[in-house]
Amino acid sequence: MDLKQTKLTKTEWNNTEVPVSTDEMRILQLICDGFNDVNTKSNINQSMFQVVKIEVTPENEAHLYKSYFEKDIKSTIKKYGDAIITYIPALAQIKQPKKVDTIRLQNMDATIETKRDTIFEYVLLDLARSILKSIVNKNSKYALALYTAIQLKKCTIPNVNKYVLEFVDKVIKIANDMTSITSVIHRAYEFIEKNPTLLKYEDATLFQHQKQLFNIFKHKPTTPKLVLYIAPTGTGKTLSPIGLSEKFRVIFICVSRHVGLALAKSAISMEKKIAFAFGCETASDIRLHYFASANHIKNTRTGGIWKVDNSVGTKVEIMICDVQSYLTAMHYMLAFNPEENIVTYWDEPTITMDYEEHELHEKIHQNWTENKISKMVLSCATLPQEADIMETICDFRMKFDCADIHTINSYDFKKTISVLNKDGMCVLPHLLYENYSDLAKCVKHCETNRTLLRYFDLSEIIRYIKYVTKHGLLDQEYNIDTYFTSIADITMNSLKLYYLESLKHLDREKWQEAHLQLKSTQELKFAGAGGVKLTTSDAHTLTDGPTIFLADDVEKIGKVYIQNSNIPASVFSNIMERIETNNDLQEKITKQQQLLDDKLGVSKDTSADDTSKNTDKKNARREQHDPEISKIASALEKLREQIKSANLESKYIPNTTEHQKVWTAAPVPNAFVPQIEESTVKEIMELDVPNNMKILLLLGIGMFATNPNTQYMEIMKRLAYEQRLFLIIASSDYIYGTNYSFCHGFIGKDLTHMTQQKIIQAMGRIGRNKVQQEYTIRFRDDEIMMRLFQPVTHNLEAINMSKLFSA
Repeated sequence: MDLKQTKLTKTEWNNTEVPVSTDEMRILQLICDGFNDVNTKSNINQSMFQVVKIEVTPENEAHLYKSYFEKDIKSTIKKYGDAIITYIPALAQIKQPKKVDTIRLQNMDATIETKRDTIFEYVLLDLARSILKSIVNKNSKYALALYTAIQLKKCTIPNVNKYVLEFVDKVIKIANDMTSITSVIHRAYEFIEKNPTLLKYEDATLFQHQKQLFNIFKHKPTTPKLVLYIAPTGTGKTLSPIGLSEKFRVIFICVSRHVGLALAKSAISMEKKIAFAFGCETASDIRLHYFASANHIKNTRTGGIWKVDNSVGTKVEIMICDVQSYLTAMHYMLAFNPEENIVTYWDEPTITMDYEEHELHEKIHQNWTENKISKMVLSCATLPQEADIMETICDFRMKFDCADIHTINSYDFKKTISVLNKDGMCVLPHLLYENYSDLAKCVKHCETNRTLLRYFDLSEIIRYIKYVTKHGLLDQEYNIDTYFTSIADITMNSLKLYYLESLKHLDREKWQEAHLQLKSTQELKFAGAGGVKLTTSDAHTLTDGPTIFLADDVEKIGKVYIQNSNIPASVFSNIMERIETNNDLQEKITKQQQLLDDKLGVSKDTSADDTSKNTDKKNARREQHDPEISKIASALEKLREQIKSANLESKYIPNTTEHQKVWTAAPVPNAFVPQIEESTVKEIMELDVPNNMKILLLLGIGMFATNPNTQYMEIMKRLAYEQRLFLIIASSDYIYGTNYSFCHGFIGKDLTHMTQQKIIQAMGRIGRNKVQQEYTIRFRDDEIMMRLFQPVTHNLEAINMSKLFSA
C-alpha cells in the first residue's frame, strides 16, 4: 500500500501539471458552478439555434423549420406514416431573416450537413423515423427508438425547434399507445444497459450527494458541522472539495497520496490555488503551487516565476496533505484565514481501520484530538453508520459547541457492475437464498446499504421479473404494470429499486421452487468461460478496458500467469537470453548513471523542492562544457543503445487477432488488447527489477507490489492511467491508492481476511470511466463474496474509528 508519508518527488509534482481532458474540464466546471446553483445542468449537444448562432425569435424558428426540418418530416410521413400520422404545423409568420443572419446561414449550410448526426433535432427526427418505419413494417424494434426518444426529451438542450418537438411528440404518442410497460421492461437490458445514445445525450448534473454537501455548507456557513459523507466510489466525492473551495478554504487529508495528487491535477487544471503538505515536519516543508504564490522572485530573462516564498499562504484555496502533515497544514492555514472559513475534508478515514494495529493509528488519533477546525467532512464509500460511531459524534460535539451533525448516504450510480462467483455466474440476492427468511434478511441488509444496487446485474433482474410475473408470485400491487405508470419512469435505478421492493412481496410458499428454477436455468455471464486463464482461453472475457487482480501474494499470481501463457520453451529461452543480456547492460548503466549523478551533484531521491526546470537546463549545459561529464554521458547513451528488444509475437499477447485465433471460438471485437510501445519495453528492460516483472510487461501485465524500484512503479502508473495495461496485479491495500479506470476486477482466494467494507472499496475500482461498457467483479472464493450480502457482526472499521476519532 502506497501510504508513505514522504515529500512529493519531482515526477509526482510534474504529473500534477498535466492538464485533464476536455470532458473532465466540463465536469470540473460543473462542480464549481454547482456550488452556487446545485441544480445547474450542462449538455455538450446542441440545437440548431446553437449551431447557427442566430437570434432566437419565432420568425427565425419558423424559418429554420422550413429550411432544414420540414423536408425530412414530410419525407418520413410520406414513406412510413401516411396512414397513421399527419402534421401541419401552425408556423409563426415567416420573415426573411436579417441580412447578417442570412449570410451566416448560407455560410453554415456545409457545416450543418457535416454536423447532422450531432444536431439534437436531427437525432430526434431519426428516432421518430425509426419508430414509424418499424410500426409500418410491424417490427417490434420501434420500442427501442421509442424508449430512447422519451428519455432524450428529458435533456435540457436550449432552444430545440418547437415544430420538431411537436412532430416527435405526435410520433411518441402513437407508439406509446400501442406499447405495454411490460414489454419495455422485458427488454430493459437492451434499452438501458446497451443503449449508448442515453449516455451520449444525457445532461451533466451534480450527483445528489454533491448537491446535499454544498447545501449543507451554504446553510449556516459559520456553524460548526460534522458531515458523514457516504457515496459510492467513482461518483465524484474526491472532486467535491473543488466546489467547496468556491467559498471556503479547504484542507484535504488523504492517507493515500495518489488520491491527493489526482485532486491536485484537477484543481490545477481549474487554476485553483493549491499547496502541498506531504512528509512535513514543520511549516517550512509546505510547498505552494505557482498559482498560489503571493510572494516570489521572477526570472529576469523570461519573466516567469523562478523562486516561490512558501511561507506566505494568503492565496491558498486548497491545501492537500497527508496524515502525518495535517496538524502542520492546519496551523499554516489558520495563520492566514479565520477558522470559520476553513473546512477539513478527510478522504477515506477508514483506511488502515481494518487492521487491529497500524503505524498510522497514533497519528490519526493525534490529528483528531488536536484538530481546531470546526467544520469537517469525513468522506468514504464505506463510512460506518451514525449509530456505529456515536463516540466520534459525541466527541466532536463536546469540542465544538452547537455543532450540527449531517449524514449524506447516497447510492447514486449510472452503470451496472456485475458480481460473478467463482463459476462465472452472476450473483444477486434471489439466486443466493433458497430459504425465504434468509432472503428477507439479505433484502433488509441491501436496503440499508443501497450502494450494493449498482452490483445487481440488470439482465438477471429482468429474467427474475419475467419469471415471478408469469407464475403469479407477486402481490397484485407490485406487478410491473401497476408499479410503473409510464415508460418514462423506467430507468436503471427505478428497476433495481423495484427489484429490491418486489423481493419483500413474493409468495413465500412458492419461493423455494422459484429459486431452484431460476438457479438451474442460469447461464454463464460469458459463454464458454468462467475461469482465470486470463492470458489464454479466458482472455476474451476481459472486454473494453484493463483489469485489476487483487491478491495478497502478488508475486505468486504473476508467476502463475507466466506459466499459463503457453509460451514455448524455445521462445521463452530466447527472451530470457535477451533479458539477461539487458540485465548485464543495466548493471553497467546503473553504475555509469551513478557516476554521472555524482559529478553533477544530483540527489538520488529528488523531491518537489527541485521542480524547477532550471536544474535540468543547468546540468545539460555542464554536460556540454565539461569534457569528463560529457564523456560519461556519451558512454551512458551508448550502453542504452545496446539494450535489446524483447517483444513477444502477437499470438502470445492477450486478445490480439492472432491470439484470439488460437484461444477463442469466435472473434470478440471488444476484447481488450494491451498497448505497450517498444520504447516502454526498452525502458523497463533498463531497470533493476526481477525478470518475471519484465516478462509480465511483455504480456501487458503490471505488478503493483511493494518494490524499491520507484521508476518501475512510475512507469506502471503511467501505463495504468493511459489504459495501456491488459492486467494489473496488486495487493488489496492498493485499492486506496488509485483512481485509474478498470472494466473488470478479480478478488483473489487469499483475501479471506478482507472486511465487508474493504471488499466494497475494492469493487469501487471498477467502472470509473464515463461510458457504458461491460463491467464485472469476479470472486475467486464464494465465501468472501457472501460477506457482501450479510450484516456485519464485528465491524472492525467502526470500532477503530470510535476509538481513534475521539479523545
